Amino acid sequence: MNRTSRITRHKVPTCTASGLDRYRDRHQARDAAEALSRAAILHTKYATFSCPNCRGFHLETLTRPLRPVGPTTPAPATDRPSRYILVDIENLVGGRATREEARDLWRTLVAELDVTQRDQVVVGGNRHTARKLSPTIAGPNIGWVVGSMGADGADRALRAAVNLFQIAKNHDELVIMSGDHAFADLARCATKHGLKVRVVTTSHLERLPSLSRELKHAADDTTTVPTGLSRARSAQTPAA
Repeated sequence: MNRTSRITRHKVPTCTASGLDRYRDRHQARDAAEALSRAAILHTKYATFSCPNCRGFHLETLTRPLRPVGPTTPAPATDRPSRYILVDIENLVGGRATREEARDLWRTLVAELDVTQRDQVVVGGNRHTARKLSPTIAGPNIGWVVGSMGADGADRALRAAVNLFQIAKNHDELVIMSGDHAFADLARCATKHGLKVRVVTTSHLERLPSLSRELKHAADDTTTVPTGLSRARSAQTPAA
């Protein structure tokens, strides 16, 4: 019996709150996700997320797009810094968004910030958001992390996905696409690891950009990307 069979056939307990299989820790859940992904149909993948109710980890089924919808621009043969980009998609869209709105927003961000395949992108969302939007924000250099449905679930999942030691070895800049104060400590720690920190927020026709004062002061610079029916150039301003 191979490793895939052992994992997929092994009986795990069930979370009484969600009714989902409960894995004791993130490592066990990731092993199960990898095994299931290898055995799954072509356009299916699995992501792990922590559960505040049972204190364990669950799997969420995501759909792979039929073709990449992320940045298709190849890495330029220049000395431009390599970036590790965290995307708090729920913060950027300012609430619920359709797949079309999320796709258009991501295309705007890719164009305005010149995101290429040299950049590593991690997108975070709760279970509902990830299931809904992951097919529209995808690519060879884009991964998703899934948070619980509770408050700040996506923020916690994104912060848990960060290993600053590894990021500092492979990248020059940490880009935080969120205005949430929850990322302020991460920004300060990234600076101590020698990374330049850039914070990106969005403004919409119906609301101004929302940027935590604490996060702004922890960043090296901030950028606001206007989104709406007509594209406008982003205005970059140094953090005070």
